[in-house]
Amino acid sequence: MTVKSPFNREIDTICAISSPPGEGAISIIRASGVNCRTILKKIFYPFDKNSSPLKPRYFYAGRTYDPFIDSFIDETACVYIKGPHSYTGEDMFELYPHGGIFNTRYILEVILKLEARLAYNGEFTKRAYLNNKINLIEAEAILEIIKADSVKTLLIANNELNGLLEKKIRKISDDYIYILALIEALIDFPDEEFKDIDNRFLKTADNLACSIKELIGSYENYNLNRQGLSVVIAGKPNAGKSSLLNALLKKNRAIVSDMPGTTRDYIEDSIFLFNKPIKVVDTAGLRESCDSIEAEGIKLTYGQIEKADIVVYICDVRDNPADLSSKHEILKHKNVIFALNKVDLLSRDDLTIKKDEFIRMISNKYTLESPKTVFMSTKNNVGIDSLKDILYDIILKIESSVKGDVGITTLRQKTLLEKSYSLLQEGITGYKNKKPIELISIDLREAIGFLDEMIGGVTNEDILDRLFKEFCIGK
Repeated sequence: MTVKSPFNREIDTICAISSPPGEGAISIIRASGVNCRTILKKIFYPFDKNSSPLKPRYFYAGRTYDPFIDSFIDETACVYIKGPHSYTGEDMFELYPHGGIFNTRYILEVILKLEARLAYNGEFTKRAYLNNKINLIEAEAILEIIKADSVKTLLIANNELNGLLEKKIRKISDDYIYILALIEALIDFPDEEFKDIDNRFLKTADNLACSIKELIGSYENYNLNRQGLSVVIAGKPNAGKSSLLNALLKKNRAIVSDMPGTTRDYIEDSIFLFNKPIKVVDTAGLRESCDSIEAEGIKLTYGQIEKADIVVYICDVRDNPADLSSKHEILKHKNVIFALNKVDLLSRDDLTIKKDEFIRMISNKYTLESPKTVFMSTKNNVGIDSLKDILYDIILKIESSVKGDVGITTLRQKTLLEKSYSLLQEGITGYKNKKPIELISIDLREAIGFLDEMIGGVTNEDILDRLFKEFCIGK
């Protein structure tokens, strides 16, 4: 018996349960292929007798039957979509029975008896690709949307699905073609003198290299954002950083001590804040230290601040506000919340005076906008909710600013870009070193080929199998 490859399986009609396992309001059963209309006629009968045959893209309510025993199974809704105007490009239908486990499985088994087979992982999306409904970048974007665990990654994946990444790759490809044309001109017309061709080639090639390198770097940024935005808690020793971490996490994650310098390394954990994942990092206290281990921890703290999306800078409210005026210039370029802790240790009058002093200092030295300031007591759990509200507002602001972000989201994309970048660098070096023009042309053509492969113009069966196996059955 001949075993079918993934490329010739597409003659089959496939079906699968597309809703998550378990009980719910409704289930979704999806089918795609040439036998869809025939199968549907045998199992689904709309309540409206005048609705047969079913019109494509209309939503019908009716009953699903088992034709083998002429038995009613369930009341079901149904949509029929005629190819090529469907997700896969083929005839499709979806049934929406009640969300029980047994009845849904029963209907699937009936469909499987009627000249259909169970779909493989990602086979619906794979057929969409093979039928030119989507390219590989869009297929990967669909998977990233399903796997997204933060608004930032969701927005980037949606931009990928909407064609923004492909547009950027096409622009890079156009720049490649321009410098390749310059090289080809030297090959085809060796006796001609082209004005300023060296400068045009090197300038365009260097700009192109920067664009590719920036896009490669976006992969690391995308994966960092899978954990949500980074919130770093910084400040002087004994200001209450570890206590704040524990209060936010609602568990004793960090050791709390009156001894300065207890936290030598950074500690991180993840929480959901109003249904948004964020990574919270507790850091070593910022001060001058002769202890080599503590000094290394302080160095790590500055590194965490540099990478942070938001910094919660916590101070002892009894400290001198002037301490903020000359230190930590790095904070001026960050989304900063100044958390003034230990308000429980001051009288009402003294607290009022301190509040005015700190707000005045922060307004003058750290921001052009109204300062983000919260007065709190981690010991008595005062001000924690106010801090969370401010965090949420800043997170929304940051996330809204990445709506237009374009980046790569998969290792496959990164690897192909790196190969293209490497060949471009070889071409630039070769041009400077008077390498034969014909060899540089070969490098550039191969570099463009990796971009085509990234979009899906050239690929092979193994790559497709690896990609679509990451999908669940029914997608």
